[in-house]
Amino acid sequence: MRVAWSSTHQEFLLSDGYYFSGLAREAHKRGIVIEEIDDFAALFAREVIVFNYPEKPFTPEERARIEWAVKNEGKRVVFTAHFRNKDGVAAICSKVTEPFGIKILPEGVRDEVHSLDEDPFILVTEAVEAYNEKVKKVVFPYPAPLEVGPEVRVILRGMDTAHTDTGVPAPILVAERTFPGGGSLVVCGSCIFWDNYSLFRLDNLPFALSILQGREVGA
Repeated sequence: MRVAWSSTHQEFLLSDGYYFSGLAREAHKRGIVIEEIDDFAALFAREVIVFNYPEKPFTPEERARIEWAVKNEGKRVVFTAHFRNKDGVAAICSKVTEPFGIKILPEGVRDEVHSLDEDPFILVTEAVEAYNEKVKKVVFPYPAPLEVGPEVRVILRGMDTAHTDTGVPAPILVAERTFPGGGSLVVCGSCIFWDNYSLFRLDNLPFALSILQGREVGA
């Protein structure tokens, strides 16, 4: 499998080894080739496209190209964001993802009970609703909550003890819209669940690989 990791919209870069060397290494071991690509048109030569925390807005033409690729070319496109609309990323992503029925809210999520390092924003959750045969517990740091339509599948939620800034319990953290032609759009409320801090904790490695491949993957 070939994955295009976009550097076209000021994303967090795969080539920043301090953050993402583990993901690149573990994916390569499993035959997943992740390439950092800085040309927007060239992204669509790969089966999977990742926009990891894009800080540059997408043009109407780019949004249309992404929609066409998902609906008509069978591409899997992954967007990741961060809590409280930092750098405007939640709004930038939502401009692309809302037509698919997924909106990233400009809020944070905290859990005083299920969290790591005495930081309520480093969530731990067992509410894995998809890709969950081997994935039972995930660390999901500094997420934004998602709002989804009825045609969208929820992949991950916070625990009942997790709340958004406006008090909504057990918020949606990751969701996916699939299409009959095999294409799919995935939205993750965190962009650092697969960085070197998180990837080797709990079941994050098989979870991250499943997000990339769109199927259940063991560690």
